[in-house]
Amino acid sequence: MSLLKNPDPELPSSPPLASRITTLIAAETSPSLLHRDADLPFNSQLHLERHVLPAPSPSADGGGDGEVPLPFETDSFDLVLSSLSLHWINDLPGMLGEINRVLKPDAPFIGAMLGGDTLFELRTSLQLAEQERRGGISPHVSPLADVRDVGGLLGRAGFQMLTVDVEDIVVDYPDSFALMQDLQAMGEGNAVLGREMGGLGRDVMLATDAIYRAMHGNEDGSVPATFRIIHMIGWKEGGNQPKPLPRGSGEVNLKDVLEKK
Repeated sequence: MSLLKNPDPELPSSPPLASRITTLIAAETSPSLLHRDADLPFNSQLHLERHVLPAPSPSADGGGDGEVPLPFETDSFDLVLSSLSLHWINDLPGMLGEINRVLKPDAPFIGAMLGGDTLFELRTSLQLAEQERRGGISPHVSPLADVRDVGGLLGRAGFQMLTVDVEDIVVDYPDSFALMQDLQAMGEGNAVLGREMGGLGRDVMLATDAIYRAMHGNEDGSVPATFRIIHMIGWKEGGNQPKPLPRGSGEVNLKDVLEKK
């Protein structure tokens, strides 16, 4: 939903969401990405502040995750949103804890991240191709959180009233080369520190494409690429939040309700 449009078509007199926002803060480690849309008209219709976050870096000995705490005050945000960027975080539990810290009590965090079986077709094809042509495999994808892990991570970070859902989006490409070119244009190239430097090599690329088509190819000759998106909502603990009733205090047996259906 656009912040500049009416949020409810049934109430044409209601103001757009943008009029209800005092300040919208955009935070990103990449200055070029952060200011990419700074000249577009919507900037004049919002009180938008851009903050360049300190980039994480590995420690001097090559260990550690290098994450930097968020440079915002505790209990200062009414809402935190994250759209398809958390899979780049090295210390995901720590970052979720930082998000919880900067939220006001009883304020929500809404996020979506790539995880689970994302690009499993490409990953398995690459592994088999490297095993066949090189006799071993090298890392190409950073570890991805699974949907079963996200609820636990949110709980460990202090969030309450959790909602976690998963969505698979399958995009068809003419071949694996087009997919990898698209990933590079998305800025989703291989950034694993332990990766082998340089290109994959023509033999591995051709083998990958052949294996991809044989194992996962569509009848029309295209190849599917699965992007698994994990959606999450968590609320910072607050005094006005609903609390679960004490265990055993229920007056209706769930078994009786289900049997009536």
